[in-house]
Amino acid sequence: MQFQQSQVTRSTQLTLRKDGLYVNQRDGRGQVNMAVEIPYEELLPMRLEYQRVVPAKNLRWLAAGALWIIGNAARVQFENLRSLPPHFWLYALSVALGMALVVLYAWQNWWHQATLHTAHLQVTLADRPRDRRQLRAFVRSLETRTKDYLRSEYAPINPLGLIEPQLRRLAWLHELAVLETPEAQALATRLTGRLPGRGFRCLGQRMEALYVN
Repeated sequence: MQFQQSQVTRSTQLTLRKDGLYVNQRDGRGQVNMAVEIPYEELLPMRLEYQRVVPAKNLRWLAAGALWIIGNAARVQFENLRSLPPHFWLYALSVALGMALVVLYAWQNWWHQATLHTAHLQVTLADRPRDRRQLRAFVRSLETRTKDYLRSEYAPINPLGLIEPQLRRLAWLHELAVLETPEAQALATRLTGRLPGRGFRCLGQRMEALYVN
């Protein structure tokens, strides 16, 4: 499965591979900024975060400068201080329209961001309405594929092998929500032969948990 997004300043490609997530980002000239494959073992936990990053201070300065230029031009014209260049207002309107289009494009492509957070990497994308559903579907598939991979590679146990490393592995999978609590406890019981818990009291003494084997 793959997700691609192209912008004026960069393009991003996310690809599910056999052993991990491949991330490729290029700048507007096509030069590679990042090309890395993250193994599934290093992805969880992951989440998709939406945020708005609007340069409000810069926009205020831009608006103030535009209003100052328009105000001075209007004062010059109406007070007949000196003549304005020919077609001044046509040029001013064209510039204002161009700036409005740039702001509109930035609002749709630059200032609304979707960030994919993983355990060791953050990938920032444009939060565009036409890409939103596909991106969410990709992230769901990525999480499912990651958990399936970790389950198949690390959840199987061997009661005849060393117990402590396997218990630590089960705790790691449980912490990452790959294994639910009942499943992790059942696998731990198969390894240790003991029921989960801290034992019980008998005649005022703490006894170890019962063996089931």
